[in-house]
Amino acid sequence: MTEEFTSPQYLEVSNHFFQDARDFYIRYKHCMVNDGPLFYTPRSMRAKCFIDLRMGIESILKSLICYFQNSDRKGKTLLNWIQKYEHDIGKMLRKVRANLPESIVEEYEADLLKLDGLPVGLRYRLDTWDFRGNREEYYYDTIGSDSWLDRVFDALAKLIEFSNENLKTHSRVVDVFDVMDELMELRYEKYT
Repeated sequence: MTEEFTSPQYLEVSNHFFQDARDFYIRYKHCMVNDGPLFYTPRSMRAKCFIDLRMGIESILKSLICYFQNSDRKGKTLLNWIQKYEHDIGKMLRKVRANLPESIVEEYEADLLKLDGLPVGLRYRLDTWDFRGNREEYYYDTIGSDSWLDRVFDALAKLIEFSNENLKTHSRVVDVFDVMDELMELRYEKYT
């Protein structure tokens, strides 16, 4: 008989992805909006910052999927299930679309779906140069476009706000009994 992992549960995993999304948002804002650190070239900066946006969108969508679509999964089952989405923004959007405010979907869906045409490997300068050289029009419609980056940044901000509104309803004062119950749960840890 296999032991049933009872932890982590959906709120914890959702919160971890939410915090990751906020971190990516803050780093993007620091580098792009607030005249943050200097990069070797503007294109290198765009590539690195684009990845922060992409990973922020991925993280917030995974947060929302865990929150709304978890079907009471927990432990190893929950973590394996959410990781199967990998970097597929379209698949994540389809999964959680019905739970999102229609105004966000209508305004940003097309911009967010463009992320799937931009490999996560574009974080490397060489890949960005090759991508721009071979898919120049798509590059300038996305990573090379200030307005597109701004729209994805705005979408990330709105999705973070929406996730926060849902997660904060679960905030509470924890007593010693809650802590003991949590410590006694059979917890799945991926790297053990």
